[in-house]
Amino acid sequence: MKTRPETSSFTWPGTVLGTVIALGLLDQQVITPLIAALAGGLRVGVAEVGLAISAYSFAAAVAALLVGPLSDSHGRRPYLLVGAALMLASAGVISLVPHYAAFLAARLAAGFAGGTIAALAVAWIADLVPYGRRGRVMAFLMGGAMGAAILGQVAAAFAAGRFGHQAVYGVLAVLAALTLALLFGLREARSRETVPEPPGRRLAGHLEFLKSPVHRTAAFAAFAMSGSLVGISAYASGWLQEVRGFTLEEVGVLYGGLGAAVMAAQLLAGPLSDRLGKRRFTVLVSVAVAAMTPVLPWLSSAALVVAILVFGCLAVARIAAFTALRSELVPRARRAGFLGFSNVFSQLGIAAAVAAGGLLYPYGFEPVCWLMAGLGALAVVLIMRVPEPGSEPRTAPASG
Repeated sequence: MKTRPETSSFTWPGTVLGTVIALGLLDQQVITPLIAALAGGLRVGVAEVGLAISAYSFAAAVAALLVGPLSDSHGRRPYLLVGAALMLASAGVISLVPHYAAFLAARLAAGFAGGTIAALAVAWIADLVPYGRRGRVMAFLMGGAMGAAILGQVAAAFAAGRFGHQAVYGVLAVLAALTLALLFGLREARSRETVPEPPGRRLAGHLEFLKSPVHRTAAFAAFAMSGSLVGISAYASGWLQEVRGFTLEEVGVLYGGLGAAVMAAQLLAGPLSDRLGKRRFTVLVSVAVAAMTPVLPWLSSAALVVAILVFGCLAVARIAAFTALRSELVPRARRAGFLGFSNVFSQLGIAAAVAAGGLLYPYGFEPVCWLMAGLGALAVVLIMRVPEPGSEPRTAPASG
């Protein structure tokens, strides 16, 4: 790999890093369709499996806070290797040891791995791709990873019904081993901007981000954006089956189509975000997503299917564009630290939205949608307060 990120070939690094992101998303999300199978196989209640989801989020937040700043000093590759190895170990334990305590410990390890991957893989991509082309690259890789994770969820749901959850995690362990091998062969060029600093100084950078109006606003926008999306998706599948009469197989086909549509749509969304500007694109798409959200429960079955496909494509496109924007709000030497900092807010937004949605769902899917539409509207207001990098002076508090 050449030393200048702007001139280096991105095909192979992009393939590897996209694979790492896809694995992280799949490992995080595959538990959703497996909750019933996991509860039965581990001989615990659904609530105990839900506790493992919360444990994962907690570990992911801790990893994002700790590992991001450290990788800014010592490079992305060593910590990503640790993350992929932890994911392999976690999936291997779940596939071989059918005990709840082992499962919970494995999900804690997987959460730490997922938080590491979410911040560092994106930071490494941003290191390699100039900001002017970063929108299309982020859209292609993140859209492909999200689509692959959705398709993986569908396959896992059907496989768990036939072979059990341990077989699913056995396949995940094999995928993690292959990903670790690919990542092991990838070399990272040390940037001249990277200056080793004491860990305490790097971790103190989170306080600087919190004090900076721009960085704080971007983090809260990530909170609202992630929460509004996951808050809908967490209850949509159950609502489709319980209220709208979809069978499990029909929901599987719908989600499979959604995964394919998300991957295809990013080929258009990415270049468009580069042309319009990442902030403008994110605002426009977020307005559309917020406006669609409260309408979903009132659509007929055919219109609902089309709306879900469009909604999913737009929601993923705005996240990719906003991630590209966030990655440029600080210099490269602080990039992973800031992405980790804002990812913590994303996790908190998801946890808060899902919890609030759970309180509202007994009264119907409609109030859940209105809440998430409000979060989406808040995201729009916050994003409008984040400057497009290059159009306004960069704020200094976290510039290092």
